[in-house]
Amino acid sequence: MDAAWWLVQAAVLVASLLQGATGIGFGVIAGPVLLYALNSSAAIQVSIMLSLAIALLLAPTLFRQADWPVLKLFLLGTLVGVPLGIVVFISIDIAMLKLLAGVAVAFMALTVAGAFERTIRREGPGYNPRMAQGMGVISGAMSSSLGMPGPVPAAWMITQSFSKAQIRATILTMFVPSYAAALAFQAFTPGISDDGISWALQLLPATIAGVVVGRILEPRISERTFKSIITIVLAGTALLLLIDVAKQYWTG
Repeated sequence: MDAAWWLVQAAVLVASLLQGATGIGFGVIAGPVLLYALNSSAAIQVSIMLSLAIALLLAPTLFRQADWPVLKLFLLGTLVGVPLGIVVFISIDIAMLKLLAGVAVAFMALTVAGAFERTIRREGPGYNPRMAQGMGVISGAMSSSLGMPGPVPAAWMITQSFSKAQIRATILTMFVPSYAAALAFQAFTPGISDDGISWALQLLPATIAGVVVGRILEPRISERTFKSIITIVLAGTALLLLIDVAKQYWTG
């Protein structure tokens, strides 16, 4: 077992722990590390399979807290976004996937840090349904192409002043059909790789352990501490991916 195997195991454990404690974060943290370590599109399939497993474990305890009008708009957008993401997945190389992942993670890091707090706010008691559907389209595309459906809709809900509980429950409940659809599309086009299945099975114990520990630690993690940890991890992950992409283009 080489260093890459241990790196991925550690990343998946931390990512699933955070997801167990907060309801979000697995695809954003583990997905880019999988891309960096595996250096193939199979990393996306591994992230999707493990994320679906986490969603199935956690969603039953949270779905009643979800904002269902917003969730329905997200899911309508996802129906369009998932096929678009598959087109992206089979059309671009691994370096471009890393670049897209790096940009998405950097955006999430800036959002969590409050960089967009003053530029996008909820105006009045409502929100724009078309914008919510648009977030669903982007989420679906990122689900099937990058294994990361959460960053954009979560960031949008933050800017629209939804509560932490609503965001966690809505995004996590959305993950079940989103990841299921993404995995189904991956199975038919381009097909689940043997490497992807093998890595997913190897990482499943760390995933389950992280979720269990995360749920136990949930009451002990303050929102401020969580935001600080997530911001640092996301920023570091984005930097790692973007540096790696730069190296590939520079040497290639």
